[in-house]
Amino acid sequence: VACLAELNRVSWVLTHDSIGVGEDGPTHQPVETVSGLRVFPNLDVMRPSDAEETLAAYAHSVSRKEGPTALIFSRQNLDQNNDMSAAERRTGTLKGAYIAKKETADLDLIIIATGSEVQHALKVAADMPGARVVSMPCMSLYERQSAEYKESILPSACTKRVSMEAGVTDLWYKYVGTEGKTVGVDRFGFSAPGDIVMKELGMTPENLKSVIDTM
Repeated sequence: VACLAELNRVSWVLTHDSIGVGEDGPTHQPVETVSGLRVFPNLDVMRPSDAEETLAAYAHSVSRKEGPTALIFSRQNLDQNNDMSAAERRTGTLKGAYIAKKETADLDLIIIATGSEVQHALKVAADMPGARVVSMPCMSLYERQSAEYKESILPSACTKRVSMEAGVTDLWYKYVGTEGKTVGVDRFGFSAPGDIVMKELGMTPENLKSVIDTM
């Protein structure tokens, strides 16, 4: 109803996202919830990857006049992308997606990630000069940017793309295309410590790298 009524400056805070909840088991591991929320019209769903993205997400939620915002937070400690300035990360977040790590050679691969998986993407890309990492905390906000901006982030000439998010993968095919791959969780989780669940279900830099190696 809030989305239909376009209620403004409304923020919903959802914590303990995805399979990292661990011991609580699959009934408390909402692999489908973030994608389910993303398909609501007028709702901006923001899944930030570090403290600066979180600050920007909060700022967006309390200033947006076109509808409500859902803020999706992890329970895990996350690496901070301190190779970029705070201002760059905040500005990029307010555009829905931005380059979190730019390639240092000819662009060969784009890794798109959100939330707790951005740190894994950055680790893998560190040893790949032709790899670009795109942090996409908010799909709907990115879609409202200009065609020129979107092309600068995800250039159409680069079709070798992979996404990584600890949730169902369906919505990511829009961004990785028919030649890309997704790393996600298209099943229910299980009860175990959060780090074990993450590892067993492929939410690690090692698994991301192995998927890239098959492309």
